[in-house]
Amino acid sequence: MNLDDSAGANQRRLQRWYLVMYLRVFNEDTGDLLGHIIDINKEGLRLLSDQPIAPNQTFHLGVDVPKGNIMRQRIHLEAVSLWSGPDINPDFYDTGFRLQNISTQTLLQLQLLIDEFKF
Repeated sequence: MNLDDSAGANQRRLQRWYLVMYLRVFNEDTGDLLGHIIDINKEGLRLLSDQPIAPNQTFHLGVDVPKGNIMRQRIHLEAVSLWSGPDINPDFYDTGFRLQNISTQTLLQLQLLIDEFKF
């Protein structure tokens, strides 16, 4: 399912995928939980959070990916916040991020994440 209800949908080159679970995303510089992934592709993601996130900020993100019963894998990403606004639920905010400086290994990890958790 691709995302076609946001303002930037016509400008997107790649399909965005909703995931079967909201994966947790951490600010690796502070250790704080930033929010949960709503949708993702290999160039960007949309995050749901309980606080607005300022645009034009660079973040080192850690995405927790479940593996097996107890183990988790963390994917490390660098991303720039592009926009932030209220979610449909007024208690939350959506923020768009563009990924940058991604290694080939990280791209492979993202593709595996999308393949495993997309719907």
